[in-house]
Amino acid sequence: MQTISVIIFIVVMLGALVCYAFVVQTLKNKREKRNRLLSALKNRSRTFKFMLSGFPEGFLPRDLTLLVQRSLADVCEHLARLEPEDPSHMNDYQHVSAKMTESQRQAKPAKSTPLENPQQINDVKKCLEELNKFVHTLEAKKTVSPPQSAHYRQQIKDVVLKLTVDSYALQGSKAKHHGKTRLAAHYYELALNLMLREGTAGRYDAQISQFKTILQQLKQELAKEQHAKNPTASASKEKPEEMSSEWENYTETDSSWKKKNIYD
Repeated sequence: MQTISVIIFIVVMLGALVCYAFVVQTLKNKREKRNRLLSALKNRSRTFKFMLSGFPEGFLPRDLTLLVQRSLADVCEHLARLEPEDPSHMNDYQHVSAKMTESQRQAKPAKSTPLENPQQINDVKKCLEELNKFVHTLEAKKTVSPPQSAHYRQQIKDVVLKLTVDSYALQGSKAKHHGKTRLAAHYYELALNLMLREGTAGRYDAQISQFKTILQQLKQELAKEQHAKNPTASASKEKPEEMSSEWENYTETDSSWKKKNIYD
């Protein structure tokens, strides 16, 4: 009888140990899953905030701005549920919700100012890369319909065009400032041709007119310089600086923008 009791006790203990191990492993898996989810959500939050802060006022179209704001609001709301003890998540949610309301109330798009320095251009380029990857991810997951995705991609393409035009204009202005008339004319001509070839009808009329005037003035200055110098000497070895055209990068291939990322 005593032997049977011992056996029963051992079986019960083994069962308890198995149950304990199972519970511990389950809790560990849930904790690890929760931590991975938190890490992914916080990475998304940082990326969306980077996108919203990286674009100058009015540079990004209203629909794309709302897309990023709405996505950030969803992430902040999810974080607030997972970490209710952290008030920053709810504060972020309330802040972006207010911004989203402002964006929805805008009857007309805010006036966009040209990009003013290489660092700003580089920051906007990085934001566009993230935004383009995000739109491709939404499309792959069927979170947005194909027409919506096409609309977002077209808007991104328009922003890339503006970015490239601003890059050329900045390089042209820099060359003009340093007295490199031929180089300045080259960059303004690139910008002008790009707007005429790819720009939406009527959208760039004011800038096209402005660049035509600048280009005409530069050509007049260049003619004076050539007249004042020896023709052989005037054909100086003034070559355009190497500049990455974001437009060419975008239109040739965007495969690198479709790679798996933190939105997956």
